[in-house]
Amino acid sequence: MIQVPGAADDRATYAGFWRRFAAYAIDYVIVLLGTAVLGAAATIAGLGDDGARLSLAALIGYFFYCTSLESSAWQATVGKRALGLKVTNAHGERIGFARAAARFAAKVLSVLTLCLGYLLVLVTPRRQALHDLIAGTLVANDSTAPRRAWLVSAAACVPVVFVVAGMALPTYRGYTIRAQVSEGLELASGYRTAIETAWRNTQGDLTNLSSDSLGLQLPQSGRYVESIEVVSAMIVITYGAAADDAVAGSVLAIVPALDSEGALAWVCGYGEPPAGFEAVFVNHPSYSDIAESFVPSACRPPR
Repeated sequence: MIQVPGAADDRATYAGFWRRFAAYAIDYVIVLLGTAVLGAAATIAGLGDDGARLSLAALIGYFFYCTSLESSAWQATVGKRALGLKVTNAHGERIGFARAAARFAAKVLSVLTLCLGYLLVLVTPRRQALHDLIAGTLVANDSTAPRRAWLVSAAACVPVVFVVAGMALPTYRGYTIRAQVSEGLELASGYRTAIETAWRNTQGDLTNLSSDSLGLQLPQSGRYVESIEVVSAMIVITYGAAADDAVAGSVLAIVPALDSEGALAWVCGYGEPPAGFEAVFVNHPSYSDIAESFVPSACRPPR
């Protein structure tokens, strides 16, 4: 039975820290797998590899995953249900979607307090985290479940968690690396503009353009980019710094392309020039050595 305000506290009624942590771990792996599947689907559909958009989609998905299930008849996410837990209001009743949403939003404060908000579970009378106190919720042991049901459920989830993690983590790492690679393309946009401006003003030989001749006052490195250099109008991005080992030391080249009327376009990495354009450099893909799987779809060869 769930405790009501004013009644004597019975901490055994409510979920302890480690049980809640185990439930979170299960939910995290489920959301991680969902994110990996979403990213793979986006790539297959040709919607791009934007890490920021993928992260936003994962956050929105996590929001609805938590709020919908905690306000449902289950009163719990998959992880909580597997461990015999449920989310209630202060009177032990099922919460609505609005309160579940408030609880989710308040988790930001639990995180911003260096996760100390979660540690309140260890000291509060009804084992409430900071977001529970704010939203007026409790995480209780489900007395309607058989005494050992949560142990059986948790044991059954263990191999599933490891399998899912084994599938999701490498895929998630791939998206993280592609987000790092995207930083180089963002930094290179200023270089492209400078080269295009110089080309329009002089209409001279593109291959005479370099970092020195352009006199660029642009960022030459970033968090994941070791250097950016213009060599004969080619933008050479070298990855390093805090970049993943899979791309550290690798190069992605962005080369200019011209059409019959002298218009300028760009070819990224292993991609092909736009219709009617020809890359200034013969065999332009050879100037990049970064793994194709880590570059955006626009920088990959046509399939």
